Amino acid sequence: MRWFILGVGLLLWSCGPISERKQPPPNLQQLAQSDLDLSGEQLANGYCAACHLKPEPEILDKLTWQTKVLPDMRKRMGLYLEEDFGTALPEDEGVPPGIYSKAQLISRENWQKLETYYLENAPEKPLPQAKSETPKVGIPGFELEIPEFPFVRSSLTTMLRVHPKSGNLWVGHRFRALYVLDSKKKFSQIDSISTPVAPVEIRWKSDESFDLLSMGLMDPANDSLGVLSTYSTSDKTNWNFSVQEKLIRPAHVEFAEWNGDGTEDYLISHFGNHVGKLSLYLSKSGAFEEVILKKDPGARRTIAIDFDQDGDQDILALMTQAKESVILFENEGGGKFQERVLLAFHPAFGSSDFRYQDMTGDGLPDLILVNGDNADQSQILKYYHGVRIFKNTGEGEFEESWFYPMHGASGLEVGDFDLDGDMDLVSISFFPDKNQQPKQDLIYFRQSSSGKFEPHILANSPGFHWLTISQGDVDLDGDQDLLIGTFAFDQLYKPPTDTWKPFVILRNRVK
Repeated sequence: MRWFILGVGLLLWSCGPISERKQPPPNLQQLAQSDLDLSGEQLANGYCAACHLKPEPEILDKLTWQTKVLPDMRKRMGLYLEEDFGTALPEDEGVPPGIYSKAQLISRENWQKLETYYLENAPEKPLPQAKSETPKVGIPGFELEIPEFPFVRSSLTTMLRVHPKSGNLWVGHRFRALYVLDSKKKFSQIDSISTPVAPVEIRWKSDESFDLLSMGLMDPANDSLGVLSTYSTSDKTNWNFSVQEKLIRPAHVEFAEWNGDGTEDYLISHFGNHVGKLSLYLSKSGAFEEVILKKDPGARRTIAIDFDQDGDQDILALMTQAKESVILFENEGGGKFQERVLLAFHPAFGSSDFRYQDMTGDGLPDLILVNGDNADQSQILKYYHGVRIFKNTGEGEFEESWFYPMHGASGLEVGDFDLDGDMDLVSISFFPDKNQQPKQDLIYFRQSSSGKFEPHILANSPGFHWLTISQGDVDLDGDQDLLIGTFAFDQLYKPPTDTWKPFVILRNRVK
C-alpha cells in the first residue's frame, strides 16, 4: 500500500502547477525504494524535482545533456556505469563527501528511461533567443571615459566602488590588493592596501574605517579562505582586524539590525561551490552568533528590507547554483525567520544579480533580476539568459512583466540615471555571445514610458571583458555615473605585459 500511495502522490504532484502543489515531492530515498513502473517523464518529474525545480528538455541541446549534465546527475545518484571506469571519481577532484551518493538511488532501467526522455525531447542545437528590439548605438546622456595608467599591472578587477563623500574610486584586485584612486587627479593612486584575498565588497563607516569582504579563490572551489575584516587608518598607516574568518568563498555581505537589540548584525552569502551556506551573524553578549538560514551553496546577494512592513528587518536572498530562487526570510523575532520562496528557477537558469525597487511608480517594489552565469556543466548560449522584471502584484506575489534576452547577463544597476522621474537599468555580460552583432555585453535600458525600456549600447566598445558594475557620483555633480570593471582572462596565469586598464567610466552628463 505504501508504494501505491507514493506512486499516486508522485503522479499528482508532477502534473499540477507549482502554485497548487501542497505536498513536497518524494525524496530520492523514497524513490529508490519504490518499484513503480513509471515513464521517463514521470521519473524526471520525481527524481529531478526531489532536489530542485525540474528542468525541461528544451533548455539544453542534446549533446550537452548527453555528455555533461546527465552523466553528472547519474553519478550524484550513485549510479556508475562501465563508461565511467578509468575516469576520475568526484572525491579525486576534491568534491566533499555527501555530494555524490555512495548508495545507488536509481536503477539502470529507470535511468535509461529518464535519459531517453531527455535525449528524445531535447533540441539538436541550443534554441535561439526570442526576437527583441535591436539596441540603439550610443548611450544618451553618458560619455565613455577610459582612464590611462602609465605602468604595467594585471587588469583583474574584482570590486569597484565610489566613496560617497570624496568621489574617489576604490578598486579591488584579484591579487590581494585594494587601490584608492583620486577622482580629481586623473585617478592617480592615493593608497595601496594589502588584503588577505581578492576584495569583493566594502562598507565605509562614519569614522573613515571600513569593512572589507574578501572572497578567497574566484575559481569554483570549496575553500574557506574568505575573510570579513575591519580596517582603520591612523597616521596614514592601515591596519585591520578580522571580524569573521574561514568563510566559504563569500560573495556578498549585508549589514542591518535583525534581532532588535540595537546592535548591528551582518549577513554573509557563502557562495561556495559544492558546499556553501547563507549565514546570519546576530549580536549576542558582545559577540556574534551564527544562524544558518540555508545550508545550500550558491548564496549570491541579500537585501535587508522590511518586506511585510511590520517594523523589523526581513531578508530577500538570491540563491543560485542548482536550487535557484529568490527567497524571503520573514523576521519573526528572537532570531527566528520564516522562509518562503518568491520565485524559483531551473538549475541551468544562471541567476547572477538582483534588486528590489519600484520600477512602475505604483509604490510597490518589484524584483529585477539578471541571469547568465555560464561556467558550469552547460557552457552553451542559452535563450533564457537576460534581464527580467517581476512585477509586485501585491500580497507578496510577483509575476514576470518584462524580459530582454542577453547572453551571459551577469551584473545589474538600477537608478533614475536620466533624472526624468522613473527608473532605468544597465546590465553587463561576463559570458556574451562573441559573434553577436551588434555587440551586446553592456546594455543601458532607458525607461521611456511606464514598463517600456529602450536598449542602448556603446558606440565604440573598447573590447574589454566586464566583471563588475557599480554606480556612484565620481565628480560629485549630483548625478550617478556608471563604473564597469575589466577582467583580462589572458593575464590570470602569466605576468602582465600591458598597461593597467582596470575600468571604464560612463560619466553622466545629464546635469
